[in-house]
Amino acid sequence: MLDDFYFADPRVTLVPLEHIGRDGIAPEFAAKLHRRRGWTRPRVALLGDGIALYSRRLEDLARRCGTLAPPRLRSVAVVADADAVRPYAPMLNVGAWTLYECDLDPEHSHVELVAYLLAHGDRMAESGEVTLVGVHLAAWWLERSAEERAAFQRAADASRRPDADVYRAIAAALPWLREVRHTRLRPPRKPGGHRAIPGTGLLVPRAREAEPDRLVGRCREAATATLERFHALWRGRDDAAADALCAWLRDDVPPLAITCRDGSLLWQPSSPADTSLARRELKPAGSAALRDVAADLAVIASHTRRFRAALTDPTTLPRPDPETAQSGYAYMHRELGLVAYNLHEPGIERLSGPALPWARAMLGARTVHEWAHLAVDGGYVPRAVDDAAWTDLVERFAALLDAAMARAPRQLRERCAPDLRVLARERSAGAALVDVFASRLPDYRANLLAQRFLSDVERETYVRQNVRPLAAAYRPEQLWRLLVRYLYELQYLAFSEVPDARRYFLECTGFARDFFATRALDEERFAALAEAAEALCTAHRVAEGRLRPASAPSPA
Repeated sequence: MLDDFYFADPRVTLVPLEHIGRDGIAPEFAAKLHRRRGWTRPRVALLGDGIALYSRRLEDLARRCGTLAPPRLRSVAVVADADAVRPYAPMLNVGAWTLYECDLDPEHSHVELVAYLLAHGDRMAESGEVTLVGVHLAAWWLERSAEERAAFQRAADASRRPDADVYRAIAAALPWLREVRHTRLRPPRKPGGHRAIPGTGLLVPRAREAEPDRLVGRCREAATATLERFHALWRGRDDAAADALCAWLRDDVPPLAITCRDGSLLWQPSSPADTSLARRELKPAGSAALRDVAADLAVIASHTRRFRAALTDPTTLPRPDPETAQSGYAYMHRELGLVAYNLHEPGIERLSGPALPWARAMLGARTVHEWAHLAVDGGYVPRAVDDAAWTDLVERFAALLDAAMARAPRQLRERCAPDLRVLARERSAGAALVDVFASRLPDYRANLLAQRFLSDVERETYVRQNVRPLAAAYRPEQLWRLLVRYLYELQYLAFSEVPDARRYFLECTGFARDFFATRALDEERFAALAEAAEALCTAHRVAEGRLRPASAPSPA
């Protein structure tokens, strides 16, 4: 079942986190890579050795320098057709590193390049920035041997990845990068004479003061050229495809809305023949983009029709909440009560080239999720326990949270005290945090209903896009809010086929670093809290009587 997800897109091979360890690739999955994609043993070994080297080296650097995050395992998306996947686009949100098949070519690549690419990918995911990473990761090179540096440079020079010039620029900068000092790893012998790079611990010698900006400039030029080359490949009008899409809108009258940059309507089913605004936006796009837009719209239409057909009385769906967010892969249009598709959704580039791998699966999942939210508002997923049982579940969860906070190290208690005072004005902090958790339960209830309408690939894509690191979204004093958010996100894995949900969660989120390493929680207390959180979620059931029997088989 999961194989359909791993190998869903011929452009990409997904080596999933659940088959990756800090020492390499699980042997049974290595055999599958050979059978399904023809990977040789040296290719698998190069990826496994690169992950192992990345993990060892970054663990050591993070522990000693204090300015780099420790290693975090992710899935690896290995792109076979580089021209068909937009560079720098995060796949599965931030749940996967992106490598190219040439990175794993044993004859031309090297473990030093693979390990650095993973560390470089970490920093890009953390910062959301491309051009500064080469400088900010300078600590990686401070203790590398001449042989290790030479191996990286040879592999970078030979690389055929689309953005290889970025890594060639870094390789060319290694002589002066080695001269950089670090406040903890390599402090200067004498005070002064260096310029600090804020937030990195790096100290650049005055004689090399211009070099960081020069490297950033070269990386920016290389990254910009990489994107321009990609967009140029797919640029060009296809009037026939645009006309065909508009004809489909007119003749099929799909139940959806198409919107523009500012959210204004380009097309709606109440005026199916009026395709002029949609045609205006679609005309400049090329064949690949239009093909994928058409497929996206067909998925929205199909899922919408299937969902509505499954309800015994579709008129019981309420109107959308006026506060419904009007953005995303797909969203519920507040006025029309239809799923909307923005042709210019920020970050997606729907009209610039082929859709990203798994993007349509996420779109399908998001479409059903939006309809399921309306159904939840209409009472389709009620609580399945009485008030007394619900109160017991809430109070148990709150008591466990209060106990965890009381037993946390003094330093953590002091750091979090201001936020807990804001939370707990009239009751315990644990009770207030349970309310924070409970505020997300409508979303869980929507997932509970939505999952029965999704394909395996859509379900896995949705889960893996959502289970991700969240610490950057919270201030240090909001540690306990972060905890209840993680306890909620953990529930997504109940809808996944991932074989070891706990390991997957701990590896991909950094939870252990934030809570176990700091002694905020121990394993036993975490297990009890996860069980209490799960109990609140599973206290809800789909109202089967409001659905037609056997009306929602999983789509192909």
